[in-house]
Amino acid sequence: MNILENPWFFISLWMGGAFLAALLAIKLRVPVAIVEILVGAALSHFLDLSQPTEWMNFLSKLGATMLCFIAGTEIEPEFFSQSWKKHLLSGSFSFLVPFTAIALITHFFFQWQPAQSLIAGIALGTTSIAIVYTSLLERGIENSSLGKTLLASCFITDFGSVLTLGIFFTHWELSSILFGLFAIILLWFFPKILRSLLRFLKKSPVSEPEIKFVFFMLTFLGFLASMAKTEPVLPAFILGVLAANSFSQDQLFRRRLRAVAYSILTPFFFMKSGFHISFPMLVIGFIPLLLLTFLKTCFKIIGVLPYLLLEKHPLKESLFGSLLTSGGLTFGLIAAHYGIQNKILSREIYSLITLATLLSTLIPVFLAGLLLPRGEVPKEKKVFVKKELGEYEEEG
Repeated sequence: MNILENPWFFISLWMGGAFLAALLAIKLRVPVAIVEILVGAALSHFLDLSQPTEWMNFLSKLGATMLCFIAGTEIEPEFFSQSWKKHLLSGSFSFLVPFTAIALITHFFFQWQPAQSLIAGIALGTTSIAIVYTSLLERGIENSSLGKTLLASCFITDFGSVLTLGIFFTHWELSSILFGLFAIILLWFFPKILRSLLRFLKKSPVSEPEIKFVFFMLTFLGFLASMAKTEPVLPAFILGVLAANSFSQDQLFRRRLRAVAYSILTPFFFMKSGFHISFPMLVIGFIPLLLLTFLKTCFKIIGVLPYLLLEKHPLKESLFGSLLTSGGLTFGLIAAHYGIQNKILSREIYSLITLATLLSTLIPVFLAGLLLPRGEVPKEKKVFVKKELGEYEEEG
């Protein structure tokens, strides 16, 4: 028997790679997802595997669904309900400008098929809430006007990207509409059921019933999405948004669920995302790769910077915010993964989109860090702290 056909060996190799990626990420001070993607790519080339196994495909889909759910829970419900109309324009432009530009350029200049160009536009038009939120948190400005503007805009951007993926790549039939309506009914009742469940349990027993309930909802909505011939990421993201209020009131619940997701499920998604990367494309497609990275960053700035300036944020902070929104790791990879999973993208095009997603996350976020280092707090934040404490006190 081929040792690679032994699932115990394969999963131990996969989890060992995830462990190595976590150590390297800590050492290099980069997001662990990026290292997991590169480790997955290295493993696939080292083992000379052309196709992932069926259980790898399923676990990566489950990991992507969990990522979308957690991204939705990052939204602050009270703030967003008060300000979503105000930031609807910035969030829409943040997605539509790079999406439209990249889709048109890849179709007319790169000669990609329309479906391939749409996937590229969606993947490179996204913004990662997790990266933006972490960067704001590190600087202590998540509650500032700039921080709240960026977070609200990120939600609208990501919702637009997931919605666009669903609109263009759902096979619309009567069954799709019926299953979609059933999913909407479940989503409508979910927040009340979750709140009642958490009140009933109070202190959760060892069996973790609330986490099991979340997984039940995610998997059942995934079933409905598959029957409706669409991707489960859209209902998972909405489910996360609806659960955000309960998560904000129960931080222990949030930490337990994130521990399960990030230790077991999400490594399969990120490492599987690296599985299809073709390393020769780093040489052969070097110029298109740089062009895609440049286009995404530029059109993100064009879509976000004018709005931040109109909101009377200083130029330095506005540039920081617009560069930060270029990082679109989670939803960008989900869109690209959908493309290759459904044979829309070739391995070469998938590699270009995925590598451009990585570079457009690393480079702009690094430049944003130079504009506003971690120890530097905007004046707005200092005034806020003065109101709280009665004297100036800088964080860090």
